[in-house]
Amino acid sequence: MTDYTFRYKLRVLSSLLLFGLLMAGCAKDESNVCVLMNSDFEQFDGWVPTLPPFLSEAKAHSGRYSYFVGAGAEFAGTYHTTLERCGFIPSRLQLRGWTYLSSGLIRATNVVVEVRCHDRRPNIWRALAIDQVVRRYQQWEPITKTILLPSDLEPTDEVWVSVWCPERGDSKYFDDLTLEAWR
Repeated sequence: MTDYTFRYKLRVLSSLLLFGLLMAGCAKDESNVCVLMNSDFEQFDGWVPTLPPFLSEAKAHSGRYSYFVGAGAEFAGTYHTTLERCGFIPSRLQLRGWTYLSSGLIRATNVVVEVRCHDRRPNIWRALAIDQVVRRYQQWEPITKTILLPSDLEPTDEVWVSVWCPERGDSKYFDDLTLEAWR
């Protein structure tokens, strides 16, 4: 093997090693994230006697079902969990999902994330104003919101996620909702 061939192979090997190290640094550290909610709304299939009223088969981003808020309704179902599900106190929450809006007549529509702190401190109430971020109708659109949290939360604090439509409006659909807690 010539000196040139050896140096070339060494350079290629070094480049591959550096690339691998850089890519490893880009990966999500699973110990720093906890999934508090991950719902495609398919887990209700097969329940007897009926599906919950907030589920719909009319539109779905994935699977057969989506979370539905009918025309004129203020609320639908609410999701509930606690921070102790994570094993750490998060510094932020990230909400992601998809929404399908029938028309621009949805009026004020909010995906609300609330952390209830049992009168120990003020509750945290943050809303993603869907009518302010979605501009296209009759197709699935991605939604996301990051919520910064104070450091004085406790594992028993409760997390509530709901859709609130204070001005009612036209029908709305939500699917593949995820709420992650980050260290």
